[in-house]
Amino acid sequence: MAALPALFGLLMAVVVTGQNLDITPREAVRRVGDDLTVLCKVPYPIDACRMTVGTMSYRLIPNNQDEEIVYAGQGLQHGECGAHIKHIKEEWNGNITCTLPPQTGQIEVTGTMRLLVARAPGNPQLLSPPQSTFREGDGFMAQCIVPNGRPAAKITWYLDEVQLLAGIHQPIITSEPGSDLMTISQNVSRTLAPEDNGQKLVCRAEHEALDAPREAARQLVVHYPPKRLESGPLTIFGLKLGAEGRLNVTVRANPAPSTEWTIGDLVLIPPRSNEDGSVTALEPLHLGSGFYNVTLVLARVAKEDVERTYYLRVTNDLGREEFALRLSTMDEPAARKAKSSYLIIDVYGVELDTGAIVGIVIAVLILLIAIVLVVFAKATGRWFFAGSRGRDHTKSSGESDTESAAGQRSRLSALSARVRAALPRGRDRVQATEPIPEVEDKAVAEEKKGVVYAELALGEQNPDKPPPPSTEYAEIVYTDQPAQIKETKE
Repeated sequence: MAALPALFGLLMAVVVTGQNLDITPREAVRRVGDDLTVLCKVPYPIDACRMTVGTMSYRLIPNNQDEEIVYAGQGLQHGECGAHIKHIKEEWNGNITCTLPPQTGQIEVTGTMRLLVARAPGNPQLLSPPQSTFREGDGFMAQCIVPNGRPAAKITWYLDEVQLLAGIHQPIITSEPGSDLMTISQNVSRTLAPEDNGQKLVCRAEHEALDAPREAARQLVVHYPPKRLESGPLTIFGLKLGAEGRLNVTVRANPAPSTEWTIGDLVLIPPRSNEDGSVTALEPLHLGSGFYNVTLVLARVAKEDVERTYYLRVTNDLGREEFALRLSTMDEPAARKAKSSYLIIDVYGVELDTGAIVGIVIAVLILLIAIVLVVFAKATGRWFFAGSRGRDHTKSSGESDTESAAGQRSRLSALSARVRAALPRGRDRVQATEPIPEVEDKAVAEEKKGVVYAELALGEQNPDKPPPPSTEYAEIVYTDQPAQIKETKE
């Protein structure tokens, strides 16, 4: 029965281990001789502070600061148990454990952090294909191995001084059974280009235990056929009639090229001159990085030299390149600006970059939009054309009304004159009559003796307007006047 309380206490200790405990840092990498501070903290006062480093356990007292490992923190009453390790030792690689017993009770809280005592790895090893030279377009793969580091080293690839980012494979970390030393390996793959020729492939290893990075490298030798730097026919400017002229062409090739000049029927292979020494072909001059300067010397430039075409053939084991050259006594045009990755358009010798092109396009669009809006406003009488259209409409309407009224008056005057000509003089009397009921037919028949009906035609019909609904009539009545009135008028 006595074993039950002990077992219960052990279970409780296991349950509360690490609970409500904050430990910093949880992992650290230090070199031998470095210092380290580990702090464990709980939210209540503790009775003591014990720290296990390596195989040794230390009881840390706040007031004792003379040992190799001393107390660090604000005090036990604040629940802090910290250890300041003044000098890290190789054998302390591993876990560091803190134990915090409470002021009352027997349940202790523990926490653990991981200390890696850095150990420098071995020298990097670069494994690559055994051949000494490659051709343009060949696939190339290399592997870098950095063994036995604690922790694993970091590998970075460079081509000369430029870091490689493309073609880098994921690193692989391994360790021997029963050892905490780690070996890292990483591959790089690349399709070789002329620009890779002569450059150095570098595997660089960095580690916490190293004062400086370590490197392994090999130089790349890439062969490729001759390549021209400019397309199309070449023109050599600035030559003077009667003076020496040099035709210089720069090519890129590896291995070194051989050259051949053709001037009419003359073929020159450097180093060689024609019979009178007026034309000399020089050996290609290596400028470095696979660039060669090929030169033909004219002792005295004549007019016929300017009128002919010179041909150059550059050859090596992998291919050839041919050039056609013309001479000019004019000065060389101003050097073109270096073409960047953005768009540049050359218009009549003026180069326009992307910003200028966009600005021109926007200006043209704005102009077209303005023209369309003006035409639309003029046609529809909107905006600033609204007033003038109203005035024009009023003017035209007024003129039309005036002309219509004048025409009607003219037609009525002519009709009146014709009626008066048909009636006896002195007896005209125009009178409007109303319809008369049928019951008075006889009276009406007597009264309508001498009545004349005239149809009024008010003008020609306008084909754009609908015809009038009916015809208008006017009744003209004339009667005999009394004899007295007639005599008086006479």
